[in-house]
Amino acid sequence: MMSFDPNAVVKIRYTNYRGETAVRKIVPIRIRFAASEWHPGEQWLMDAYDIDRQAERSFAMADIHEWDVTDSGAGTISRAC
Repeated sequence: MMSFDPNAVVKIRYTNYRGETAVRKIVPIRIRFAASEWHPGEQWLMDAYDIDRQAERSFAMADIHEWDVTDSGAGTISRAC
């Protein structure tokens, strides 16, 4: 299990390659322009630690529909894409 700062957790509403939409709790690691096994064709991908699955995953930025960031100093910031 990866150790992480709880203030770095982001909730996203994401649709995976099977068309299933769910809220995922992640800790972003990096953003890159590339293709992967699950995301054919070059596009913007965010590599992140998926807290519920306890593994690093790549998320297609185009398939993130909403962000929910909780910051201890600013409250909750929610943004629909």
